[in-house]
Amino acid sequence: MKKTQNKQMVKMGNNAEMQKGSLNALMVVDGEIQDITLDETEVASLVYMIEEEKMARDIYDALFEQTGISTFDTISNSEQKHYDKLLLVASKAGVDTTIFSDEAGVYTNSEIQDLYTTLLTQGSLSSEDAVDVGILIEQTDITDLQSAIESTDITLLGQVYSHLLDASQNHLAAFESIA
Repeated sequence: MKKTQNKQMVKMGNNAEMQKGSLNALMVVDGEIQDITLDETEVASLVYMIEEEKMARDIYDALFEQTGISTFDTISNSEQKHYDKLLLVASKAGVDTTIFSDEAGVYTNSEIQDLYTTLLTQGSLSSEDAVDVGILIEQTDITDLQSAIESTDITLLGQVYSHLLDASQNHLAAFESIA
């Protein structure tokens, strides 16, 4: 019964609220109702984090294909879970998730698009360069998640970001262990 309660959500926002720059929703989390109101900054951060997780997944998939290093495959699977979780949170908070492409290497954010191209090129030079790219991605992800955690007052979003931060620290350790 509690699992069912955890997944319940009643959307409170509408297009007028979206235009004002915030999205509102009520969620039941661990049996307690939690009001989620994302301001423009939190929405922008969430959208960025979604694409950053997707980029990591896409690069790790490509580098696994090129190098055969199993760490890339393992961490790519984890990045997919992170991406899915962030999409779920965004959807529940009323963020339009149809803007994200399912195609590998395609992003709405031009900075992430450029970063993908640069990092994939760099990581394709050698197995050592591929691992260095993995380390760089995780270091960047850790910094971005720490910033996102500091800039949100939304408990649910902060919990998700904290979970992703822990995972990114584990990913970083995994890449550093094979560097």
